[in-house]
This record gives sequence, C-alpha cells and structure tokens, in this order.
Amino acid sequence: MWLEWLRPALTDATEAELIDALLTGKAMIWPGDTAAMVTSLEEGPEGRFLHVWLAGGDLAGVMALKPGVEAWGRAMGCKFVNINGRPGWARLLRGDGFALIDGELRKPL
Repeated sequence: MWLEWLRPALTDATEAELIDALLTGKAMIWPGDTAAMVTSLEEGPEGRFLHVWLAGGDLAGVMALKPGVEAWGRAMGCKFVNINGRPGWARLLRGDGFALIDGELRKPL
C-alpha cells in the first residue's frame, strides 16, 4: 500500500532505487494508516540532518507521521530536518517552524 502512496512523489528515482535504498539502510520508511514518508540521515557542512525524501498518501496521514519522524531525527543527533518538495509544502509547513532556505524547506530540531 505505501508504495502506491509514494509513486506520485517518486520523480527523482525509480521504484527499484527506492526499494534498494530501503533494503540497504540508506533510507527509512515511515508507514502510517493512510500515508507514508521516506527519510534519510545525511551529513553536511552544518552537521547531521534528517532529509525527507518522499511523502505521499492522505495529507492528514502525512502530517500525523511528522512528530514521530522529527523526534527520531532529534534522537539520532540531527540538527535540522529538510525537505525539497513542491511549493505547496512551503505554504503548509511555514506555520510549523519551517523556512525556505536556498530552495529547500528547513526546520531546526
């Protein structure tokens, strides 16, 4: 079911690449009842951060996953979470502490 939710957002990789990333531990799946999210831990000049690679399904379901995903990122030592998605995400997440920085949404953890 979760793959069906994520297909519309899967624009920069193939399904096979997604499955490989999940099986090799390069990415983590966060399945919910009506939505799913795929994240990865990344290292950058500012330190470790949580990258939200994919999200799909019911919007309320995606938003319900967010607190747990962010808590996990904090527990893993991430300094921030980033999302590079469609412009609608910026409007939706701005009130939740996200800011648009260099074309990506970022929120301190």
